[in-house]
Amino acid sequence: MAEKPRLPLALTLLTLTLLASCAPPGGKTADTKTDGTKTVAASAGNDLDAAPAKTTTLGVRVVAAKTGTLSVQRTSSATIQADRDSNVAAQSGGNVVRVLVAEGEQVNAGQVVVQLDDSQQRQALENARLQVQQAQINLNQTRTTTGQATTSLNAAVQAAQATLSQAQQNAQSSESLYALGGISLADLQSARAQLATAQSQLAQARNSLSQNGQNAQGSVPLQQAQLASAQAGVRQAEENLARTAVRAPFAGTVASLNVQVGEFAGQGSTVFRLVDPGSIKVKFNATPADADALTAGTRLNLGYGGVNYVAVVQDSPRIAGTDRLVPITARVQGGGKLPVGASAQARYRATLGQGVLIPTGAVQVDSGENAVYLAAGSVARRQAITVVAESGGQVAVRGLDAGAQVISPVPPSLQDGAAIRIETASSANSAGETTTGSSDTGNSGTGSAP
Repeated sequence: MAEKPRLPLALTLLTLTLLASCAPPGGKTADTKTDGTKTVAASAGNDLDAAPAKTTTLGVRVVAAKTGTLSVQRTSSATIQADRDSNVAAQSGGNVVRVLVAEGEQVNAGQVVVQLDDSQQRQALENARLQVQQAQINLNQTRTTTGQATTSLNAAVQAAQATLSQAQQNAQSSESLYALGGISLADLQSARAQLATAQSQLAQARNSLSQNGQNAQGSVPLQQAQLASAQAGVRQAEENLARTAVRAPFAGTVASLNVQVGEFAGQGSTVFRLVDPGSIKVKFNATPADADALTAGTRLNLGYGGVNYVAVVQDSPRIAGTDRLVPITARVQGGGKLPVGASAQARYRATLGQGVLIPTGAVQVDSGENAVYLAAGSVARRQAITVVAESGGQVAVRGLDAGAQVISPVPPSLQDGAAIRIETASSANSAGETTTGSSDTGNSGTGSAP
């Protein structure tokens, strides 16, 4: 039989050395994995594609969920206004001769603020008063003349009546005597002539008295009308004079003066601006959701010039404008010195939602679903939730019980059913891990004024 060829001695020794270095103690192959705390040995058969066993324990921190209201402080630009804000105009034109108050001063209703030149108006008033005096004199003279003439004419009528009575008696006697032949025809005709004359004189006296009465009826009313017209002229002159004094229509603060001494103020031009300090209010806009909470009586803060004021909501139309915002009106307490037309900052709290409050970092989004991880003993359990509102690092959710131990922050490798170890801040820091504290809960409140 032919003898097999032998390997060189050096090659045989090298092969045995390599096999010995690859074999584990006890004659088995093994894989060893180290996570820093444990070493896991696999059975013989090194499968590099197989997933490692989930035996890692994660250090986590937890936050206790609690029931509350999530609110946020809003800031809105507000315009300072007043219910009684009047631009007082001059009712008469003239040069300004006196400015009796300064800007910012309080005035009473009817108080003179600006005085215009009134020399022409005073002269016109004097002339009107003289016309009244003249009309009164004319009326008195007419009444006196008419009265005296009436007395005289009445006397003339009475005298004519007496003369006529005597003439009638003489005429009757003459008629009787002539019939008896006691007098001549000439004497009878003379008596008849005297009777006719007496009748004519009485008729003339009566006519004169009647004409005097008619004159009195026309002259006296005319003079009375002239007197009334002159008196009306005095009243008009007095009103014109009063208009030269520009007065405050109501009690308030003189916000601005538009004229100075020596300037001409035209009729209808604005002389000063008057504001009622007791009617100061602000107007600002809010979203429809916030406007629902800003009901009448709600208190809020108003900041202007470094000073905070309290404002109370008066009303709201509850209807959004074209800008999709709702106008809100609030009365300012103690805001008498606030400048009307200026801008201020309205601050209020708006309720975003109610539920169980947890930190924002505890919420995970997976396939469109919000979820948190709860610490159930030494195991992490995934819990689906519904987010109600979010603000300032806080989230209000539903689907979670108050007091639940919520893992926050969530480690990137955390899965449902993973082994966990709850750590405190000191232990986490000693292990060299980066931890995040619980979210600030300062935004939770009842929605009252900040």
